[in-house]
Amino acid sequence: MRIVSDEKDENGHVRKVIGSSAAIALACALAQSETRAQGLQDPMRPPGAPAAGAAARGAAPTSGLQVVITSPARKLAVIDGAVVPLGAPVRDGTLTGISDSVAVLKKNGERDVLLMHPNIDKRPARAADSKADAP
Repeated sequence: MRIVSDEKDENGHVRKVIGSSAAIALACALAQSETRAQGLQDPMRPPGAPAAGAAARGAAPTSGLQVVITSPARKLAVIDGAVVPLGAPVRDGTLTGISDSVAVLKKNGERDVLLMHPNIDKRPARAADSKADAP
């Protein structure tokens, strides 16, 4: 009879463990469903750029110079979301120049320079002091 008593104790313990595990699994599943509703952030998205979900919902595309494509055969720029070849009209002017990160538009005889990264302030590196290098 002692064996039956040990089995009842073991069965009771197993039921408690299964019940606790089920409660923990349910709590985790509920917590996970709230996390899924939040959406993930793209770690490679530039600061200030709209999230992918916002663009899909009809947010305005980024304006300005976005991409420059150069090859020996052709030069293209993506300006305000449109692919523009060199010499084509864009923004009430004509695309007259393209370099690595710059597009130049000519409007009414004036130049309008579009920068790929307008918020980056580029400065030339200081030249090494020639007196410090001399023996």
